[in-house]
Amino acid sequence: MIPNWRQPPTLFALLKRTRLAPAAAAGLLLAGPAFAHVMEFDVKGGELRPALDAYIAQSGVQLIYKVEDIKDLSTRGFKGKIAADAALDRLLEGTRLRVRRGQDGAMVLIAPSPARAPVRIE
Repeated sequence: MIPNWRQPPTLFALLKRTRLAPAAAAGLLLAGPAFAHVMEFDVKGGELRPALDAYIAQSGVQLIYKVEDIKDLSTRGFKGKIAADAALDRLLEGTRLRVRRGQDGAMVLIAPSPARAPVRIE
């Protein structure tokens, strides 16, 4: 006699059996990263570090940066209703910093690599 091996049911199969699949699907569609929603911002211009701290507090977005990358940089600030990612782009205008966005919603500020002089071999 051949044993009857069964795979454990998938999460979708369990949800379907309990008729929760539509609710779960709706929850997945409605749940989005914080940076996708329009919010009210009031971030003062000036030194970039306090402006980024204010941005993080107001948006709830996880933002990672090296302190030495933002040293001596400034921003014009931003006030108004806008999506969090667009607000960050405005705060960073003129700084040459780039934003790398992860699938989990976290964002990392990337400083440009310093220009290197060509190497001469004699």
